[in-house]
Amino acid sequence: MAFECRLPSHQNHPGRKRRDTLRLMLAGLLLTLSVLAVQVLRPDLFAHIDNKTFDVLISRTERHRPSSVPVIIGIDDRALARYGQWPWPRHHLARLISRLNDAGVDLVILDLILFGKDRTSPLTMQEELHQDFGLHLSIENLPADKRDNDRILARTLAAYPVVLGYKLDFTASPDTGAACTSRIDPVLPAAPMAAQAGFTLHQATSMVCSLPELNNNAQGLGFINALADSDGVLRRVPLIADYQNGIYPGLILAALIARADGAGLGLGRDMDGGFIYLNQQRIHLDPHGHLLLRYRGPRKTFPTFSAAAILADPLPDLSRSVAIVGPTAPGLGDLHVSPLDRAFPGVEVHATILDNILQDDFLIRPAWAKGAESLGVLVAGLLSTLMIVVAGPVLYMLAITTAALGAWSLSAWMLAGPGCWISPLGGQTVLILNTTVLSLMEYGLKARELHLSTQELVKSQDATILGLTALAETRDTETGGHINRTRKYVRILARSLALKPAYRRQLDPDAIEMLYKTAPLHDIGKVGIADQILLKPGSLTAHEYREMQRHTLLGAEALAKAEHQAFGHKGDRSFLSLAREIALSHHEKWDGSGYPQGLRGTQIPLGGRLMALADVYDALISRRVYKAPMAHEQAVEIIRQGRGTHFDPDLVDAFIENQDQFRAVSTRYT
Repeated sequence: MAFECRLPSHQNHPGRKRRDTLRLMLAGLLLTLSVLAVQVLRPDLFAHIDNKTFDVLISRTERHRPSSVPVIIGIDDRALARYGQWPWPRHHLARLISRLNDAGVDLVILDLILFGKDRTSPLTMQEELHQDFGLHLSIENLPADKRDNDRILARTLAAYPVVLGYKLDFTASPDTGAACTSRIDPVLPAAPMAAQAGFTLHQATSMVCSLPELNNNAQGLGFINALADSDGVLRRVPLIADYQNGIYPGLILAALIARADGAGLGLGRDMDGGFIYLNQQRIHLDPHGHLLLRYRGPRKTFPTFSAAAILADPLPDLSRSVAIVGPTAPGLGDLHVSPLDRAFPGVEVHATILDNILQDDFLIRPAWAKGAESLGVLVAGLLSTLMIVVAGPVLYMLAITTAALGAWSLSAWMLAGPGCWISPLGGQTVLILNTTVLSLMEYGLKARELHLSTQELVKSQDATILGLTALAETRDTETGGHINRTRKYVRILARSLALKPAYRRQLDPDAIEMLYKTAPLHDIGKVGIADQILLKPGSLTAHEYREMQRHTLLGAEALAKAEHQAFGHKGDRSFLSLAREIALSHHEKWDGSGYPQGLRGTQIPLGGRLMALADVYDALISRRVYKAPMAHEQAVEIIRQGRGTHFDPDLVDAFIENQDQFRAVSTRYT
C-alpha cells in the first residue's frame, strides 16, 4: 500500500487556497526559528524579560519554610541608637561574639570587613595625638588587656568559632589603596579543576580584607560579594571565585567548611552541570560559580534579633544555631533588591544561602535546560502553526490557551518541586507571535480573497449590464452609441452635484460609479417595442407613441424580475434596483407632466432626473431616422428653457457649468 504525505486539506477553510496554507506554515516556521535564535543568543531585552519571568514564577510558587539554624543578628537602628554610630568600637563586637557563644550558637559569621585600626582604641588614640599634635595621652592606668580594641577582638576570634568576611574586586583596574595585607589561602587550585567541572569563574583582580591579626585568628574567611543581575535584582550569588589562580570560597561556604571541621571539598560535573561537593553533599552552580537562590520569603523571614538585644540581658536560647552578624539598618547601605522584596539585607542573603545548603534545597539551572527550552519553542511553534492552519478560531484559542497555561504551570511545578528553572518564555513568545502574526496574515489572506470575490462580482455585474445593453443594440444600432454617451453624461452631472453640500452624502464615489454602470440599462425596455414603431422614420401616431412609452414599464418590469431571481426578498438595494428606478423614471418631468407615473420634483429618483437630462441632450444633438442632429448651442438653450419644468433646476445648473464636457463627449463618441 502506498502512502502519500499531504498538506492538510482546506475543506475546513473553503476560502483558503493551498498556496495560502503554505504561506501560513512557512511564516510560522520562520517565526519559530527566529524565536529559537533569540533564545539561544539571549540579547539583553530577552534576558531581562526572562529574569522578570523567573521573578513572577518564584513569587507565585509555594515557598519552603526556613530551618531553625540561620539566625540574623542585625546592626539595626535600635543598636545604633544604643551604642552609637557605625563602626562601633571593636570591643562591642568582641562582647557581642562572646554573648552569642553564651546563648549557645554553634558558629558566628561576621558579614563585615574590619580593615584599618580601630581609631577608638586608647592605644591608637595615644599614637595619633602624639603624631598629629605632639601630645602625650597617658593610658597607664588602663589594664593592658583594655588598651587595644583590635587585640581584644582578635583574642575573642581565637576563643570562639567565628568566620570573617572579605571582599573581592572584579573590576579590570583594581584599586590597590585598600589592598589586603593578609595571606589568605585558597581552598582549591583554580586550574585545571574548574575547567574540568565546566566552570568559568569570575576573575578577581584584588582583595579587600580585615586586619591581619583579625584574619589570622578567625576560624574561616570568605568573600561577601553579592553580584546582582543587570536589572539590579539579586537572584544568584557567587559561591566560589578565582583569585590569583586559586579558588576562594564565599562567606557561607567558608562557614560550612569551618563548621564541618575539615570537610572534604572538591569540584565535579554531572548531567545537571558543574557542582562543588562538601563531604557527600553536591551543590550545583551555574558556569560562573553562582548559586541560584531559593528565597524563603521577604525580609525578616528568618529569626532576627537586634545586636542591642543580644548585648543586654536576658539572652535568647540560640542553641545549635548559626548567627550571622551584619548591618540591617537602611542607612548602612547593605540592602539588595530580591524577587520578593525591594530592600533585602545582605545578612539575610547569607542566611538564605546557608539555609538552602543545610536543607539540601536548591534551585538549579540544569545543563539540559537550554535544550528543553529549545524543544519547547519548536513544539509550541509547530503545533500553533498547525492549529491555526487546520482548526477553527474557537478550537485554536482553546488549544493555545491550554498550551500556554500548561507551559507556565509546568515551569512553576519544576521550580516548586524538583527546583529546576526551565523558562517558559521562549514557548510563550512563539505562541503569542504565531497567534498574532499568523492571525493577521490569515485575516489579510481572507481580505484578499474577499477583494477578489468582490472584483469578480463587479465584473459579473458589468458583464450582465453589457450583455443587456448589447441585447438592446441588436434592435437599434443607434441605441449603442446613445447608451455609451448618456452614461458619461450622467457621471459628469453626478460628480458636479457631489460638490454641493445637499448632494454630498447621496453622491459618494461608490454611488456615482453605480450610476455610471447602471445608466446603460435605462432603455432596455425598447427590446419589447415592435420594429415598425421603434425604427419608424416618420412621426409616431398617438397609439404608436403610447406604445413607445411602454418601454419604461417593460424595462422596469424586466429588471424587477431579474432582481427578484437574483436577490429574492432580502430588501438589499442591488445594482438592478437602481437600474429599475432609472429605466422607470427617466421620462418623468420636474413639473409632473412626464410618464409613466407623472411624478414631480424630488418624487422622481435622482438617477431618473440625471438620466432625463442626459437622455434629452443626447437625443437633441444626435441624428435619428426621423430627424437631423441639432447644434450643441441649440441643445443647451432648449435645456436651459426646461429648467424647473422638464428638468431639475440643480441639474440644469450643473449642466450649464459642464457643457464643454458634454460637447467633448458627444464629439468623441458620435
